[in-house]
Amino acid sequence: MSGPQEFTGRNARAAVITGMPPLSEYARFILERMEPGRQYEPQDLRAFDPDASIERLRETMHELWISRQVERIGYSGWRRHRSAPPHRPRPVSREMKEVTPEDLFDHATFVDFFK
Repeated sequence: MSGPQEFTGRNARAAVITGMPPLSEYARFILERMEPGRQYEPQDLRAFDPDASIERLRETMHELWISRQVERIGYSGWRRHRSAPPHRPRPVSREMKEVTPEDLFDHATFVDFFK
């Protein structure tokens, strides 16, 4: 299924686009050469492809940003950092422990307070 879907909450409504198109070949080329966590300025990105125009690099980084593969750093920098879409739930631990109100409050510390 692709195209926008609507999700409604108590006070919010958002359209979420599913089925993102695959990255272009050039975007994959740039992404494969970027090291995770390292900041890249435009001149660093041009080192990957010296013949590329600054406009082509800007469009490619925008494509990677929309696909949540990179994030902006500072005024003109980029960093490879894959992030999960905000509408995708994070995995929850299967380990569950029953908690009583007594477990949440240290009654011994405030024994004199409740007299």
